[in-house]
Amino acid sequence: MRKYRRFRAVTVRIVVPLVAVAAVFFGISWLAEFRPAPVEEVYRCQQPDSLPDTLTLVSWNIGYAGLGDNMDFFYDGGRRVRDTRARTAANLAQIVLTLQKIDADIMLLQEVDRSSHRTYRIDEAGLIGAAFPGYAAAFGFNYKAWFVPIPLRDPIGRVASGLLTLSRYRPLDAVRYQYPSRFPFPERMFNLKRGLLSARFLTAAGDTVMIDNTHNTAYDTGNMRFEECVFLAELIARADSAGVRSVTGGDWNQYPPDYIPSAAELSNPYFVPQQIDGRLFRRAGCFVYDAQHPSLRYLDRPFRADSSVRTLTDFFFVSPGIEVLSIETLPLDFHSSDHNPVVMKIVFSR
Repeated sequence: MRKYRRFRAVTVRIVVPLVAVAAVFFGISWLAEFRPAPVEEVYRCQQPDSLPDTLTLVSWNIGYAGLGDNMDFFYDGGRRVRDTRARTAANLAQIVLTLQKIDADIMLLQEVDRSSHRTYRIDEAGLIGAAFPGYAAAFGFNYKAWFVPIPLRDPIGRVASGLLTLSRYRPLDAVRYQYPSRFPFPERMFNLKRGLLSARFLTAAGDTVMIDNTHNTAYDTGNMRFEECVFLAELIARADSAGVRSVTGGDWNQYPPDYIPSAAELSNPYFVPQQIDGRLFRRAGCFVYDAQHPSLRYLDRPFRADSSVRTLTDFFFVSPGIEVLSIETLPLDFHSSDHNPVVMKIVFSR
């Protein structure tokens, strides 16, 4: 009996504090949970610029400058959580230099951190924007959590990250649309809440053009990605019905309707891209991509040109009235990010 009372007392001294700490942690997480509005205006200009007839755009998931060719990632079957501060800063500097060389009129960037533990609280959005002082900048959060507790051995911690659109020409406005997909409770408190960053521009003729920046869900059974595509397709179709031409670029975490992946691309148990249902978008335009160069490498191990699995998840969708002059995924060997940038040149047809 005495041993039982001693065991119970020890158990109470250990279990009760652990339960209390867990309760406080989940309470704070619930109070601090990112709850984005369905529609949020993030940029407005009273005197927007007129778009020229021809534009160069780049879409690039920069992997928060923390997923260079030396990295693997625990969520994709690797072990590491974050890179060193020095390598993160070097990656970011190289990303900025690459963007300056591309010299695009409009940049659609994904996974850009503002104040995250994984990137040593570096304001990547601010630093990239400062490198292009003449550009208008619009930012929308995709991931905002006060503390992500996984992995337990080295938690991700605070995350503040999202979509950054930079434009040589000032848009009329930019809006963040919340996608309908959402992880269940309590996982949603620590996970991404994906959105679409949509900017409206005016042409010299007074027409409206919509340029969308998207980064769709990656780690789900497929239904969330489908819901996001339904939402996006309906938004594009409504714009098309109103006479608004559109371009959507980003990391779709899916492959285009007519792309045929290899068996290796579909064999990773951690990340399985799916095919976009092209029927959703059929009435509003077409998908455009570089079939010769993969845009994403898998993160189960550091990059090796002879053995790393690569696939295609970064591309554009263009509506009628827009002619694609060229599109190229730049073969950068994933040096500064687990994605390579995609550059597209378009002209607005009459």
